This record gives sequence, C-alpha cells and structure tokens, in this order.
Amino acid sequence: MLTKMKMLRGTSFMLAALLSVGLISCSKTDDADIPNTSDSVDTVPDDTSAQDGDRNSISDGLPEKDFGGKTFTIVTFDQLENDYRSDTETGDVINDAIFKRNQTVEERFNVNIETYVPGNYNDTTSYISRVITAGEDAFSLSAHHVVFSGQLAVQDLFVNWSHVPYVDFTKPWWSDSTTNDLTYGKDKVILAVGDLALSSLSGTYCYFFDKADAEDYQIGDLYEVVNNGEWTLDYVEKTIKNVYRDLNNNGEQDGDDYYGMTQTVNSALNAYLWSSGNKVMERGSSGIPQLVLKNERMNTIVDKLYHFVYEADNVCTERNYREGEFWQAMGAYSFRDGLTLMVSGTLDMAVTNFRERKNIYGILPYPKLDENQDDYHTMVDGYHSALAVPKTAEDLEFVGMITEALSAESYKSVFPAYYEIALKAKYSYDDESVQMLDKIVASRVFDFGYVYDGFNGMAFYLEQVIGGKHSRDFESYYAANAPAAEVYYNKVFEFFENLE
Repeated sequence: MLTKMKMLRGTSFMLAALLSVGLISCSKTDDADIPNTSDSVDTVPDDTSAQDGDRNSISDGLPEKDFGGKTFTIVTFDQLENDYRSDTETGDVINDAIFKRNQTVEERFNVNIETYVPGNYNDTTSYISRVITAGEDAFSLSAHHVVFSGQLAVQDLFVNWSHVPYVDFTKPWWSDSTTNDLTYGKDKVILAVGDLALSSLSGTYCYFFDKADAEDYQIGDLYEVVNNGEWTLDYVEKTIKNVYRDLNNNGEQDGDDYYGMTQTVNSALNAYLWSSGNKVMERGSSGIPQLVLKNERMNTIVDKLYHFVYEADNVCTERNYREGEFWQAMGAYSFRDGLTLMVSGTLDMAVTNFRERKNIYGILPYPKLDENQDDYHTMVDGYHSALAVPKTAEDLEFVGMITEALSAESYKSVFPAYYEIALKAKYSYDDESVQMLDKIVASRVFDFGYVYDGFNGMAFYLEQVIGGKHSRDFESYYAANAPAAEVYYNKVFEFFENLE
C-alpha cells in the first residue's frame, strides 16, 4: 500500500488559507477519458508556493550542470499530453504549475523539454516499440499508459532504473510503491511511479455523493461512518435502499430516473478487487511477486459485488444517453446531471466533469468488503502513466538528472496545485472531504500483477466475470482462464529473473 501521505504532512497547514481563498471557477476507455469542455479558468494566489515551504525545502541533491540546450523528449499518449506540456501560462492553476515546472528545469540545466504524442495509447505503444527496436535514440522518457507500458517492458525495451544515475527512489517525489510493489527482487525496476506522473493522482478511484440529496434522504453523516470503519458494501446498500425517484413518471425504473447509486460495470467495477482487500500479487520475503488472487476472500468479493450491482435496490448500471455521450462515462454524466445520489469514479472527474455542477458534493473512499478489513484501499485507473527509460537512450546521466529534477519540481508545485488547490479548495467544499481525500490518496495500491498484466493476466477478472459475463461464478472462470494467465505471468517472471 502506498503511504504517500507522509509526503503531504508539510502541506496540511495550507488548508485553512486555501479554503479561505474561496476559489470558484485505465482501463482503455472509462470515466477518466471524458474531455473537459469547460471554458472556465482557475486562478490561484501568487504566494501559493510560499505557503508550501516544507516541500520546497527538500533538496533534490542534483549537481549543477549545463547541457547546452539539449532536448529532453517525453513520449506519452494523447489523453495525458497536458500532464507534461504547457506552452504558456493561462491562469489555470494546473496548467501554470506544469509550465513553471518545465521552465524551472529548463533554465536550471539549460535544456529544452519537449513532449511527443504519437496518438492514442495504441499509436503510442506501437511508436515506442518501433523506434526502440530500430535502435533509435528518439526520446528520453516514456510516460505511457501503465498496462501498455507493462507489455512493452517485458519485451526488453527499457532500462533497469537501478542503472540510471541521479534517480533516488527514497525521495518523496517517488511512490513508495515503486520499491514496495513494483520492484522485482532487490533492485530490478523497469516501471516507476512518481509525482511527474500526475495521472497517478488524478486517476485514483473514489466515491462522490450529493450532499444536499443526502440531507434530504436523511442518510446521516457518511464521513463519520468512514472514520468509524463502518463504510462497507453492505452499508452502501443499506444507505441507498430507499433512494429513488421516477423522474419520467412512467411507473417503472429505467435509464432516465434518479437512483441511489450509479455503477459502471467496466474499470470502476474492477477497482473493488483492491478496495475489498485483495490483490493479484504480493511480494514475498525475497522480494519476488507471488500470485495471491485466488483465495476464499475472492469468492466472497465476487458474491457480494454481484449482489450489489445486480440485485440490490436502486443501483443503476444502464442509462439512456444523449448524442455525443459515451456509455463508459455513464457514472460521470449521471452525477454531473443530478441523476444519482452516489457514483464511483476517479478523482479527475471533479476537475473535468463537475465544474458546473450546482449541488455541493462530498468525496468518500471506496467501501471495504466488511468491517473486519483492516483499512480502506483503492487503486489508480490503468490509463495513468508509468515512467520508463528506453534502452536506446545514449546519455543515462542526462536522462536521470532531468527526470529527477522534473519529478522533484512536480512534487513541489504540480501535485500541490492539483491536490491541495484544484481538488481540496475548489471542488471538495468542506473540511471532511479534504480529510477523505487524504485517506483516499494514502490508500492507493499499485499491484505488480496489474501493472504487468498486459491484458493477458488476471487483473481484470472481476470486471470480466461480473461486468462482462454478468456472472458470480468466479471459480469456473478462473479454472478456464488461469492456466493461460499463469503461462503469461511466468514469462514476466522469467524476464525479470534474466534481467541484469
């Protein structure tokens, strides 16, 4: 489990000041893919960085170096381009933080930071494979879709991060999960997660709920429920039992009505595997990942989740869509338009979909399986980027130094802009939701079995069984599919065993 909140302690004192400012305005395809069509501009006080002095005081330890205008190129796919590129300041807090981060590193080391976007995730995957296989030193850093990156990694296209100078995974801008979950053995790391990958924050799964409707339905203090450890699937079902309105007055429940819960049955459904306390793999005492998916708990998870999605009262899994809307984004549209009390989704929905929403909303973690579970957990949608260095990179000193500098500046300016300002002060509205955000971000799980799934492993079984087959028969699905998945995972293990 990622314990990133140790890095955020220094920002807690910002909260009162930020809230008083009163700022107002993956999966292959999922809620997180919905574009932001708002023309509103977000602004932030000029002295924000001064308020975050603790972060700024942490040195990256990098030496002075003049690279003579050398170009550092980051390759990513179209959905994530704005995480790495900003051509000018616009007044939007996140855009401007990214602009200043790049400018700071460029001026410090006399480099030119560029972003190259071959296209969507398929186009980018093909490009990365093609140029590295051809031996071209065409880019410095891959910041690509994590699952596709896992596919590329086991083709021996990337450098072991342990061989890249100046990169220090003990620094707070690198996820603990890079060493705790994504390292094979003691020092074999191909894909890393850190604050340069903004999507590792924005793609985090959570619940949103309508505070005004919650009060109207007298469902009580959900924040207290979470803090008492009582926020479980059973509690959610009990909460929404009587929450329904026949909006089109046709006397039947259909896709136009108001529901207690709107639940997509693609990746947002898959996230319940981790929120319920299970994993695909865990590292053993020797640091070697071990398959742990199939256990008694997994059968309970499937049974409970199937019941919740298809048998519980007032859970909507299908909607009627207007022209231009995507079925994968049903949850985002439903909550945006006030058609549901609760919805599961990713944090970036707050920024991209809920800007114009009239009712105040709160943010909650995914529920636990039961009260016996130790804590709340969540995962980050597969569209988030993982960082990798191409084997064709000729100057690893250059790559390592600029990657570390960009990561440090992201920690100091970009993550606070998104997390502390764009989410906390602007969108979450209340102190309790801020605390929930802290809890959610601290509970992110990056699973070796998911990152290196390559769409051939077991990481999507929950989504495939319940969402795809509308079944609760996990045992039969596992028996039919696990042998091929194990063959694939064994190839992944073999690759890492032979890695230098």
